[in-house]
Amino acid sequence: MKDNLDTNLTMEMALGIALAYKKKYKLSGDIHSERNITYYKEFDDVNGPVWLVLVDIEPNDFFAENEYTIVISDKEADVKYIIDPNGHVFTPHLV
Repeated sequence: MKDNLDTNLTMEMALGIALAYKKKYKLSGDIHSERNITYYKEFDDVNGPVWLVLVDIEPNDFFAENEYTIVISDKEADVKYIIDPNGHVFTPHLV
């Protein structure tokens, strides 16, 4: 389905970027399947298309959701930021 889109990255490449980022910054959670990866032509304030990768985490009373989102720029082939389980932007690579 995603293969016929005009993208710089494939779904598999976006998954690889997300997994490498999780490992490098020691982030918790699991990406269970390709259904957790979605392409958007535009998103938020990112310049150009993005891949959103949902990462499932253990339920916690302090979190509104049981997942966080890794936002990957299709143009730059790099993580722009994370949307944490409470909807806040988080950038471990800038800390």
